[in-house]
This record gives sequence, structure tokens and C-alpha cells, in this order.
Amino acid sequence: MQMYTLGQQLRERYSDYLPEYYLPEEVLTYSSYSDRCLISAELLLAGLYPPVGQQIWNPDLLWQPIPVHYNPRNLDNIIAMKQPCKKYKEAFNEISAVRLNESIKKYPDIYRYLTEHTGSEIKTIGDIEFLYSTLEIEDLNNLTLPNWTKRYYPEPMKTLTAESLALYSYTPLLKRLSGGVFLKNVTDNMLQKVENNTTNKLILFSGHDLTVVNVMRSLGLDELLKPEFAATIIFELHKEREVKVLYKKNVNDDFNEMSIPGCQSSCELSNLVKVLDPVLPKNWNEECIKNVIV
Repeated sequence: MQMYTLGQQLRERYSDYLPEYYLPEEVLTYSSYSDRCLISAELLLAGLYPPVGQQIWNPDLLWQPIPVHYNPRNLDNIIAMKQPCKKYKEAFNEISAVRLNESIKKYPDIYRYLTEHTGSEIKTIGDIEFLYSTLEIEDLNNLTLPNWTKRYYPEPMKTLTAESLALYSYTPLLKRLSGGVFLKNVTDNMLQKVENNTTNKLILFSGHDLTVVNVMRSLGLDELLKPEFAATIIFELHKEREVKVLYKKNVNDDFNEMSIPGCQSSCELSNLVKVLDPVLPKNWNEECIKNVIV
């Protein structure tokens, strides 16, 4: 299991920081409502915190229950980002229409071709994204794909899928109302840690490929991206209040430090908050209703 392996890799990387002994006051885990995200979180925790000492309750099963918290789909504006937001929906629909017309001009035959061969109506970039994900999973599991897929899979379907994911944080406003909410949560938690107002040493979020893309783009990293399974973004807060952001594209990849535009070297927390200010909502609920200049 990739997520179990990722948990073991995190244990190895942070062995000098995270005690082997799981303590609930030190670790918080949040997940999307989706079953697969909840399962991924549990697998990662199993690899990160195998029971030790008195925590071993069954010597034949080196596992211990660790809570994972989640909000219902319609109340989640941080991970799944499905909580209704009027301004976000309006802005997203507007840019989606523009980008769809552009993709039709660039690939005039792909929508008709995929509709004919799948038996489903493929009429948006999102439809192509969904189909690509299905084919990708089958491909990764060594299943034989139909010959007709070779015309557009993996390319240009992969590029169109990355473009589809990018739509959700395509403009400054969309970033502020999506990935910016996640970044506000991260920076607020770091500020709490600096002020010694929390005992948390680790906060985990289990989300979707779209979560990763929204956060990356809200950080100012706008390169098209189709995250792989177990893709991971890590925000490290160091004693000198320096923040490092790392990306691990899959379990076989290294932990690679990223350069944040405007905060490239020795990115101090206060500087990061300043750089990200345009995408950090002050009051998300109000901004979903009112016009905000960003």
C-alpha cells in the first residue's frame, strides 16, 4: 500500500522530531469525507505510528487506532473544497466556459471521438479528466486498454486533465476561495505554534489531486500538474521561524524543497504570510457573498 509506505517514509525522515510513541495531543489528522481519503489517512498513520511498548495490544498486529477527523462534503471548504460558495461558483463557471472553447479549438475532434467510443457524452474538460483518471487506473493495474484509446491517451488527455484541475484555481479570486483557505489554515496553525498556543507537532490532511493542485497554484506555482497517487506537500516550521515547503510526487520520489515565488530563500513565517496575503481570505463566508478585489 503506497500510503502505508509513505507513513514509514515520514517516520524515517522525522524520527528526531516525532516521538515513536503516539500522543493524541501532538498529532491531528483531517481528511476529506471520501472513503478513499479516510482509508489513505488510516494507512499513512499505520505506517507512521506503529504501536510501541504499552501501546502494543496485539503482538501479531502492529497497529493501533488513531482518530481521523472529517467534515461532511457540503461543510468542507479546506480539503475537498465542496462547501457552497456563490462567488466561487460564478467565477469558476465563467473561466470554464472560456477554457472549454479554447480546448475545442485546439482539439476539435477529441470530444466527438471520445463520445463515440465511450458511449458517454464527453462535452467538457472535466469529462475528459474523469475518463483519463479511469484509464490511468486501469493502465497502472496492467489492464489492457482498448485500441481506440491510443489516439488520445495518455496525451493529450493528460494535459487536458491538468488543465481541468487548474481551472479550479485559475484566477486570483478562485485561488483565494479554494487553496487560499487551506493555506490560511496552515499559516494560522504555524502562528499558533510560534506563540506556544498549541501542543501539536504534526497536522495531517488527506485529500484529493485537486487539493494538491489548488494549494500549489495558490502558492504561486502555476505549472500544469496532474498529481500522482500519494503525492504529498509538506510545510515545515523550523525553530528560527523559517518555513520550508517540500513536494514528494510519489512514494518513490525524494522530498524536494520548493521555491515559493516572493519567498525563495530562508522564507520566514511572517514573510510567507505577507507574500500569500492576496490569496488568504479574511472571512471566507463573507467573501463568498461580497465582491473582493484581489
